[in-house]
Amino acid sequence: DFHFGKDRQGGPAYLMAAGERHGFGVTLVDAFRDEGAEVVSSSRIRALLCEGAVAAAASLLGYRFTVESEVIGGQQLGRTLGFPTANMRLSLEATLKEGIYAVRFRRADGTLHDGVASFGRRPTVDDNGAPLLETFVFDFSGDLYGEICAVSFFGFLRAEVKFDGLDALVAQMKRDEVEARALLAGVRPLSDLDAGIAF
Repeated sequence: DFHFGKDRQGGPAYLMAAGERHGFGVTLVDAFRDEGAEVVSSSRIRALLCEGAVAAAASLLGYRFTVESEVIGGQQLGRTLGFPTANMRLSLEATLKEGIYAVRFRRADGTLHDGVASFGRRPTVDDNGAPLLETFVFDFSGDLYGEICAVSFFGFLRAEVKFDGLDALVAQMKRDEVEARALLAGVRPLSDLDAGIAF
């Protein structure tokens, strides 16, 4: 069930013929299956990410789903509320459920910090906002603007909610921080690759 190219017209037979024409070998292998005998595929992993099931996606990938982008300036509302965030725009192809996640944040110099991230449109403060990843980095104070950083997703905490006001938003953000710290306190690497990315 392997297809590629325009309208997914390419397949194993096409690839084997191209290999013969251009002098490279092609070996067909059976699909990799998980412990429940279900095929592990990119489509399945993307579907899990769209559902917010980042832990399930990580178990299939062997590492935590991770995005990388430049930290950009924002409205500084998080800082005003006591939760300064590192804001990152993701590619339009990013397949991730909008909501709040427990994450690990890797700076360009390799240092790691746990955090809580909101991916979405910020309904309480911006009715027409474009999707944005905003990460409150725990136990960090400094300037990240212009730095290329990575965010690894460990758990989905909740969906985005439009709160009645900023006080209700801040109260929920405090609860999100407590939940994310608890979740991240017990995590272990899934593989050597995961250890290199998120640990």
